[in-house]
Amino acid sequence: MKAMKGLIIKDLLQLKSYRKTLLIFLVIFSLSSITQGMESEMGNMLVVMITLEFGMCSLATFSYDEMAKADRYILTLPLTKKQIVRAKYILSLGATIIGSVIGILLTISISFIMTKGIPDIQQLLMLALGGILGIGLVEAIQIPCIYKVGVEKGRIQMIIIAMLVALVVGGIVYLGEKVSINLDSHYILGVLNRFLPLVLVLGIAFVYGISYKVAYEIYSKKEV
Repeated sequence: MKAMKGLIIKDLLQLKSYRKTLLIFLVIFSLSSITQGMESEMGNMLVVMITLEFGMCSLATFSYDEMAKADRYILTLPLTKKQIVRAKYILSLGATIIGSVIGILLTISISFIMTKGIPDIQQLLMLALGGILGIGLVEAIQIPCIYKVGVEKGRIQMIIIAMLVALVVGGIVYLGEKVSINLDSHYILGVLNRFLPLVLVLGIAFVYGISYKVAYEIYSKKEV
């Protein structure tokens, strides 16, 4: 555990330069939510945007490690490649969760100041879980790509994959609009509303778990 803690602290120290960027990001989106109203699309998406931003910041540690060739030094210490990969995923998931908590608290605070009321907590939790799953999907593809081909080429692959995913999602939406399905929509919506939090949590665990295994398999065979 001490070794894992040391790796995470090392990455957190690398991210100290992002503090001002995150603060500016929080201020801009908070002001946008205030000016447009918490009931606006911007107000509703405040939790999601902050969650995504914190999650994306954790990926910057790969760039710092690659520039400094940190892994060559780290592997001279009593550490394994599995611990190195695991520390990256703990940092990524932890940063994302922290971002979602900050987003929820900030949304509640702004809403209370503006309307003297508290927004729907269940809806905020659902938005936060959706944001965690969203950035989880990005990291699930990005991190193994980085371990496979490096930071720069990994970004290019990520853009290509994102475009393919967008095309697939767009195609599904288009087909859904064209094809009429005779289902009891109210019953379906009720079931989804009841089990959606559990589905999102399981989806997050599945996405990060599979990605971690793939990333470790790639990194374990890589010469550093």
